Amino acid sequence: MVSYIRGDLFSHTSSQAAVLAHACNPFGSWGGGIAAVFKKKFPSAYKLYANHCKQQGPNLMGTSLLLPTEPNDPGNNGNPPVYIACLFTSDFNSPPSEIVENTRKSMLELSHQLSSLSNVEKDSEKKVVVNMPMINSGIFNVPWEQTEAVLEKCPELHINVYTI
Repeated sequence: MVSYIRGDLFSHTSSQAAVLAHACNPFGSWGGGIAAVFKKKFPSAYKLYANHCKQQGPNLMGTSLLLPTEPNDPGNNGNPPVYIACLFTSDFNSPPSEIVENTRKSMLELSHQLSSLSNVEKDSEKKVVVNMPMINSGIFNVPWEQTEAVLEKCPELHINVYTI
């Protein structure tokens, strides 16, 4: 299920740990777009991400990395620490069709990773809630409808897409 929320992704709060997801590159750089905001708000997660990329590099395409954050990260604002889901969808040279396929694979992996966590936000149907921007549609330049079609095929997740 995909729902749309007009507002700031980083204003999302929950009594349980929220999951904030975004599309990433495998080079260990959160230097532009919303990734740069993630880096500023969750520096502990950025360090883990950069180290993971350094170790795994180009093998990361189509995978997901679920990162815990530290309570003192500025983005937690005194709320339960969030999880950051890094969806490795593009290496900046990928055509849109490949990015969409990598999104499909990374969302499947994320769903599996989240199924083992008990402390994350769930909706009334007990589906894990994943909050994200309109992934791939910014720097990676994929038409949103193509990514949306992939997200619609994740019935075990409740995906909140934040729009401005």
